[in-house]
Amino acid sequence: MFGRWKWGWGAWLFLLVLLSSPAFATHETDHRFTVYGTVHDDHGHPVADTKVIVVDPRLDEGMTAFTDRNGDFEALLHFHSTDLGDEIIVTALDQRKTIRAEFEPNDKVSVRKARVDFGAPGTDHPVSGWFGVPVLAGGALAVGVAFVYLRRRRRRRHPASQKSRKRK
Repeated sequence: MFGRWKWGWGAWLFLLVLLSSPAFATHETDHRFTVYGTVHDDHGHPVADTKVIVVDPRLDEGMTAFTDRNGDFEALLHFHSTDLGDEIIVTALDQRKTIRAEFEPNDKVSVRKARVDFGAPGTDHPVSGWFGVPVLAGGALAVGVAFVYLRRRRRRRHPASQKSRKRK
């Protein structure tokens, strides 16, 4: 009897953990403002794991986000319709940018957001920096396969020369 209860409670616990993910804990659309963007270095390459601080000085509220491997970040601030026009300060890589929260206060459906980018303009291909790795790996694999193939082929043609090389 207890085996069934344990299994049942385990399923309920799993559902509880699954449904309590952060995606369900966000504010309503008209109570949030998203600041997003990309951080690049001086050459236009994305910078991963960079700290980005987004602050609304009037509310003394802030959010810290980190860039992903493509240099993208997203920070969610708790805003109301009355916060229209608030100054937002975004800091990354020792650079500071100031924007204003601009949105339609009566629109309760559309996502309220602003884009802030840092560094040199990026390339159109976010994975362009990784392009050389697969090419080099494929080239090394091809050279290795060719080496093994030619060595086996030589052994088949000259089996006597292999015996004479062995020490007795």
